[in-house]
Amino acid sequence: MAWEILRETPHVKICIPLIGEVTMEWARTTFAPLDKIPQSDFEKQTLLSYGLKNLDTARNELVKDALKDPKTTHILFLDSDVIVEEPPDPNQALRMLLACNAEIASGLYRARGKAHYIPTERTFSYAMWNKNPEGEGCLKVGGWTPGANWIRVDFIGLGFCLIQRSVFEKIPSPWFKWDKPEPSEDFYFCELLRQHGYEIRVLTDVKCAHVGMLKVRADGTITTPDI
Repeated sequence: MAWEILRETPHVKICIPLIGEVTMEWARTTFAPLDKIPQSDFEKQTLLSYGLKNLDTARNELVKDALKDPKTTHILFLDSDVIVEEPPDPNQALRMLLACNAEIASGLYRARGKAHYIPTERTFSYAMWNKNPEGEGCLKVGGWTPGANWIRVDFIGLGFCLIQRSVFEKIPSPWFKWDKPEPSEDFYFCELLRQHGYEIRVLTDVKCAHVGMLKVRADGTITTPDI
């Protein structure tokens, strides 16, 4: 896709819901550059949530805090278990999402957990889904047309996702709700986006790792604890 020239200086609130522990790799490679290294073509500020047990509450409170600043043009959700891999500079990854000039633009990463594990492929599905055209539920997005890097989907995880301020101003709060075992708060938000006519896109040139725990079995095979 062709990158668009940004006509105004964006001001991004980087919203991080801290639930559980973080890794040194995440802190060093992703959080620190975004938090500490200024950029000449966009402004940014990091907002952290502490002590909130519920992820939906954390996201809602972060958005409210971000909107208090009239300078805020975008909100970047960064989860504390998502590490930017490509490009290696997370500021450049953010710049690429900004250049899409889209209302919702996400990086690409894989989901974790038993429901997302594909035993035959020894891998995990992507954290993006489409509505099932033949009934209830969602379908995993397993690939896209070669050469396409800007794909439309119905649902995403919010591990590294840039959203324009106007989206939260148009959709009434609460934007996130997780009051059932499934789906999660990001699915709830994506359904709100769909109801209000927004399009969700994934920029596959921005690639992230999803950090989790490994279990090494006695036979040498490696799985996650819940598989």
